[in-house]
Amino acid sequence: MSHLVHNGTVPDIVPVAYSNWYDTPVVLRVAAPRTQKLQTELHCTITGESDAAVHIHIGQRDRNISKKIILAVEEIPAPRGLQ
Repeated sequence: MSHLVHNGTVPDIVPVAYSNWYDTPVVLRVAAPRTQKLQTELHCTITGESDAAVHIHIGQRDRNISKKIILAVEEIPAPRGLQ
């Protein structure tokens, strides 16, 4: 299931937009910070977030991805035998 994430800001409120996907395999669609024209997908697990970044585990590493460049989050469906 794909969800577009809009990065609008609301004064004095810090939304926890990514908590539904914590510890879940996802595909993050991200764009290049300056042009937004170059886009890619990251197959990863979201482990947490801060005000400005989403914390992910990808491969054998932990990384922080700026919320400003995230375009969408898509859950990776579980294999049919595990549903």
